[in-house]
Amino acid sequence: MTGNLLLSGGLAAALAAMTICFVPKIPSARLVKICAATSTAFIVAASLLLWILIFENNFGVEYVATYSSTTLPTLYKISAFWAGQQGSFLLWLLIHAIAGAVLTYRRTSAASLGIFFLLQIVLTLLVLAKSPFAVNPAQVYEGVGLNPLLQDFWMAIHPPIIFVGYALLAVPFALSVGSLLTEAASRSWLESARRWTLLAWSFLGAGIFIGGYWAYKVLGWGGYWGWDPVENSSLVPWLLSAVLLHLINLAKKKSAVLSVAHVAAIFTYALVIYGTFLTRSGILGDFSVHSFAGSSIGTAIALANALVLIGGLTILLVKAKSLPQGKMYDTHGESAFIILLGCLLIIFIAAIVWVGMSMPLLSQAFGQAAAVDADFYIKSTAPLALTLALLIVYTFAKFWRAISFGGKISHGGFLLMLLAIVISAQGETVTQEFQPQTSLSIAGHEIIYEGQLFNEDERQKFYVYTVDGEVVKALTKLRGNGEDAAREPAIMKNFSGDVYIAPHAPKIDNVQELMLTKKLFAMDGEFGYVFEDAHIDYDDVGKPIQATASITITDGEISEVIHPLIVVTADGGSSRAIEVMSGKRRVRLTGISGDLNKARLEILPTLEKLSNMPITATVTTKPYIWLLWLSVTTICIGTLKSIRN
Repeated sequence: MTGNLLLSGGLAAALAAMTICFVPKIPSARLVKICAATSTAFIVAASLLLWILIFENNFGVEYVATYSSTTLPTLYKISAFWAGQQGSFLLWLLIHAIAGAVLTYRRTSAASLGIFFLLQIVLTLLVLAKSPFAVNPAQVYEGVGLNPLLQDFWMAIHPPIIFVGYALLAVPFALSVGSLLTEAASRSWLESARRWTLLAWSFLGAGIFIGGYWAYKVLGWGGYWGWDPVENSSLVPWLLSAVLLHLINLAKKKSAVLSVAHVAAIFTYALVIYGTFLTRSGILGDFSVHSFAGSSIGTAIALANALVLIGGLTILLVKAKSLPQGKMYDTHGESAFIILLGCLLIIFIAAIVWVGMSMPLLSQAFGQAAAVDADFYIKSTAPLALTLALLIVYTFAKFWRAISFGGKISHGGFLLMLLAIVISAQGETVTQEFQPQTSLSIAGHEIIYEGQLFNEDERQKFYVYTVDGEVVKALTKLRGNGEDAAREPAIMKNFSGDVYIAPHAPKIDNVQELMLTKKLFAMDGEFGYVFEDAHIDYDDVGKPIQATASITITDGEISEVIHPLIVVTADGGSSRAIEVMSGKRRVRLTGISGDLNKARLEILPTLEKLSNMPITATVTTKPYIWLLWLSVTTICIGTLKSIRN
């Protein structure tokens, strides 16, 4: 397809750029710029093509059929680009290519550019191996659409921000390895690496924070962080990029630190690739709600990870004797020792998280795959985090004047974040059954469950609560057949913290199923039903679009004819419940036999009955949770200030 041809053009141009950089006989900065721009142009064109296919509802492309639909709002059609594995790799490649084009216009060594374009070649091959332009083997006329959980503004922007961080971390890696290949003892790469790492760290951190806020606001499991392996796969490189930042700053003053700065640059990007391998190989399929299904691309990512880690460390070992030697610090009281100690604590935390998230892979080698629970992370990292906080306080007290303004803001925000995590964890959690219009006192708050409200199209419903006199609503998005698709909690916010109400899915026991035979009378206990007829509508090529039944309902005095239908979708079919007999019944057509002789109906409770059903909900208080959102905002502001400086 055209998309794969465009990607192949980007691959060829990146290969040409890498060759020019590594072959001394043809050094040409202008030629490298042309090749980089050409590669970027091809990749941008491929990306635009995918968006065009999505907006044109071209379901002949499997990726479009899987992640988009004709009814998807514009914002989510945009985000459908990166909703799946193939599209997210293309997004990563797009950002990487743009960064590469920018690098060629800065003072970047040929060797570093060569390494960067080698990484671009690897990414392009991964995209081609799992192409978003693959033809759909099935002919469909409506797509599955975006997962309802992902149809949220914060989740729409979360992946691209994360992938900016991932892509930009390739720059300090390339600068580090390029420097080792040419002039190992040189520190000229450090300043450029500092700026790129700071930018990557800020994007990756912002992406992690946004993901946490989305989880808190949308998922309804009561928190913003669940120590899920996929969450951790972003956390580990973020922690190590913080280490890299501090080591780069220190290496500019202490030449002996240069070697560990190289190590940090290599491991940081290698762990980006490793996290990608874990989440996309299918290894975490049974242990994470975020993991992608297993596929053959896992092997390719593992090889890419080996290339980055083993290749980088091999070059470092070969050049080790050429690196500056000496003491990294002179006394335990100087700032260099404090920085190195802080980096060591962060490395220990990252190592613990790495072990935890890798446990399914590690345990699989010795038998059955298993995962650790949240207590493992909390109990093992909490003492280290406390020590790190005390170290930052000590550093503020002793070296306040030497710390930059941006550094003061971001490190102060980090201390506030740790404090907010501890304070917000002190809330109460109560699971309680709520009767409509009945007041309950929970954790010092008066809570009244008012009932359920349904949108007119019955694609959304709300569980309505009054908390201390303030009305809050928990949203549930519904599938076409009326089943729950995604639930969002009700959150009452005030200065002292949030009251967080996560309703459980109600158990509806009085759903009755009727199998109707054409022209025969059937009863549900109060009303009678006669299946009169049915027909199926087809498209121009003979594919069924929808099936419609004609059914007469009577209470013995009044009769009503209804025409429920089933709409054919990519994943089967969907049908809406309809009210009959002045709202005394709700019925839903769930099946019609191939010979059109039988129909299956569900007899559902009325909306009034649903609204007055008791509901079980988990109520959690989050003391001063706003301090957490303030702290992460403070960290971002401090980082932006540092970038500007």
